[in-house]
Amino acid sequence: MTSPFSGDALEAALDEIVPAVPEGSALARVEACVLRMAESYLSDGRVFAARGDLVNAHASFAYASGWLDAGAYLGLYGGRTVPPSYDFAAHIPPSLAGHLEEKTARYERLLSQALSSVEPAPDAETPMFSAACRVRAAGRAALTDGQGHAGCGRLAEALGWYSYGYGWLDAGVQAGLFAITGSREIFTV
Repeated sequence: MTSPFSGDALEAALDEIVPAVPEGSALARVEACVLRMAESYLSDGRVFAARGDLVNAHASFAYASGWLDAGAYLGLYGGRTVPPSYDFAAHIPPSLAGHLEEKTARYERLLSQALSSVEPAPDAETPMFSAACRVRAAGRAALTDGQGHAGCGRLAEALGWYSYGYGWLDAGVQAGLFAITGSREIFTV
């Protein structure tokens, strides 16, 4: 199990990224978007953590990790491999329990809505169709893992999984893998 949940760990991961696509290509634009989103959510997570909002910091770091891993899976850059699993445990103080409960429930609904709002866009006979299916499967697996943790009262782990899976789907939308068939407003487009 890997734990990516410090700003330092995410910053180190971003520093190890090696571009894998030619400058000026369409995939370079996707790569730039993926990295920009990961950096943005790393920054947001640091701001939240500095303010003592460890719930939103945790969700931001997990979401950034989802973007990074989806980009690595798609071959947008080298220097990162997708770990087989994560340990999304985080210490959230009891004073933030209500915030954690609300955010976890909201992100479970958001990830469920995102999953039901996308369909693979590429033709079924192309390799990119398989990639879209793999990205969507990562989102579904994250939802399932999150629900398992939530059912056992491990809400920080659940929130991490929901945020991480949503990052994969959002990156897949940006990469053109999905047609948005439902709630367009929940995606970064």
